[in-house]
Amino acid sequence: MFQPLNQGDEDSHYDEENSRYAFRVQPAVNASNSQTEPDERTYLLQRIRPSSEQVYSWAKIFLKFNVFPVAVVLAWCAIPVPYNDPYDDSNILSVNYIKKSLLGYYSSSNDTDSSHLPDNSLEPVEINFWFFLFFYYGFYNAIALLMITKIFDLYSLNWWPKWLGGLFAYCVFWAMSLFVGVLIYFFTGLEKFTLTWVLLTFMTMNMPLLVAFIVIRSQNRNTYRHSLTLHQKTFLERQLQYRIPSSYVRFLWFCTTLFLVMAAFIIGEAYAHVFIVSPETHSGIDAFIYVYSWLATVYILDTVTEYIIETRVKSYPLQFVFKLYFFMIYFIFYRNLFARLRDREQYILIQAASSLWVCIFYPLCMTRKVHEYLVNYFGLQKDYPEYQKQCGRSFFIRNLAENATMLGFICWIFIIHYGPNNRVYPYFNFDDDNAFDFDLTLRASCVIWAFELASSAITRTIYKRVFNHNISYEAMTDFETYPKMVFTMIVIIIHVLQDMLLALLRLNFEGGHSKKPIP
Repeated sequence: MFQPLNQGDEDSHYDEENSRYAFRVQPAVNASNSQTEPDERTYLLQRIRPSSEQVYSWAKIFLKFNVFPVAVVLAWCAIPVPYNDPYDDSNILSVNYIKKSLLGYYSSSNDTDSSHLPDNSLEPVEINFWFFLFFYYGFYNAIALLMITKIFDLYSLNWWPKWLGGLFAYCVFWAMSLFVGVLIYFFTGLEKFTLTWVLLTFMTMNMPLLVAFIVIRSQNRNTYRHSLTLHQKTFLERQLQYRIPSSYVRFLWFCTTLFLVMAAFIIGEAYAHVFIVSPETHSGIDAFIYVYSWLATVYILDTVTEYIIETRVKSYPLQFVFKLYFFMIYFIFYRNLFARLRDREQYILIQAASSLWVCIFYPLCMTRKVHEYLVNYFGLQKDYPEYQKQCGRSFFIRNLAENATMLGFICWIFIIHYGPNNRVYPYFNFDDDNAFDFDLTLRASCVIWAFELASSAITRTIYKRVFNHNISYEAMTDFETYPKMVFTMIVIIIHVLQDMLLALLRLNFEGGHSKKPIP
């Protein structure tokens, strides 16, 4: 277990670092003078941590933030999901077909003549639960747990007990979540709801946070550990109320931001269920309201989170990755909305507003007038160069998110629509009576992406020529300064893309509690 640290030294060191590095400060603790005192900056997974030299080469090809995460997700969703079709036993992906083939009593003569089968192509097939649990959900849950682990690494002060071990704890948390999934399948009947698995992942992601909090409380890290006499405790009780270590207060604020991030995770699933997954058609006005109500929700959560991280936690890398997370969850739901638009006018209505927003809003925010207005009327305390960097960073992260989500969307609608998982992703069938058109969706998405790249290029040019600010160069500098941030960003992109696909998967399992006959 960890030994107590000198809390006063920790706070004074933090204040010194804060004054030296201002906006980019990351919480740190004083190195211990004792050989037996552990370093609280323990990485939960030691080997998954790039060096600054590695980041230098990665930063030159930062477009791999888009290609590599998307490739991982596409490989995950392209692997055929075994399922049973109650009306067609000859499908090679059918679990019954596999069983019969392995047992040696399946032959083509046993095939049912497909011409005599009813047209049930839109009927839900029965997914094999164990494949879903150990591969599909298991990999998704592992990425989510890895994401929260790397966020802890960025925070640095995780107070993780060395006796527990990072890799061991990671495997235990993952295995526990799968065990709970088995119990849900056999005893509750809730396995058919996507929100059930989302909430299970939510609890899994909170396990490291819970352990860290228990360690802090058990070792009295939430109070100063200087010994006080009985008289001091009696007469200085009021003063002692304000002697809570700033490191503990920062940890509580960090917990608050994590809950906001996970709240966005849950709200996004609710949005997907209400608007995207629902079979009803939606007008262009409906889509417009959906996009910009979701945009407002994301911006509010992002603003609150950024304020807490900047003013309370004071960690620049956390600001960077949390902003990427919020941009990702906005764009991924926005992209998949395209599959439910029926004509060009709907695409034009949505994209015109988005392109105008990018080309006007972001350059306008970079001006000195806006900076002065924020300083005079909203109490902004950043100087203009620092404010410039913040605006440029926000736009750079937006570009990463919109490119990763659009590349992922275009690739997976093609793979799923023409691939073996078409039946388990009915959202991408385009075979219903609502006039959804695959070719229109694919072409319009490519055109929209081209317009987004053009508007992004225009805005970057304005930044360079008018404001003399190169956002790519600034981002590469950040990656070299904070190499741990790079891997965390990649994991966040993978997790959000997977989260969207899980929301669109039709969960109809064979067997389980929900299939038991009601007496």
